[in-house]
Amino acid sequence: MGHSISEVAMKFGFSRTTISRVYREYRASGETSNLRHRCSWKKIMQERDQRRLTRIIKRDRRATLPQIDADFNAGPSTSVNVRTSQRNIIDMGFRSRRPTRVPLMTARY
Repeated sequence: MGHSISEVAMKFGFSRTTISRVYREYRASGETSNLRHRCSWKKIMQERDQRRLTRIIKRDRRATLPQIDADFNAGPSTSVNVRTSQRNIIDMGFRSRRPTRVPLMTARY
């Protein structure tokens, strides 16, 4: 569009190397690639493992995290760290809850 690589780099805040690589790739193939799909961690626990973890949690809702983790690791699937179990439990929507007493409403006559 008539701008130099340095101008584009200053305008958008990317390095000149990145701008020139994208420009070169665009000129060669007419499109650019998106490499952001490679920046996340690979999932250790699959859907099957999460379903099994859900069954373990629902079996005993008062179990502590180390007890849940020991029960999960005793099974046939992948052994995971306590922190991995904790992260997956939170992602599945399980939270620690304390029951609260609801005061009884007095009937007014």
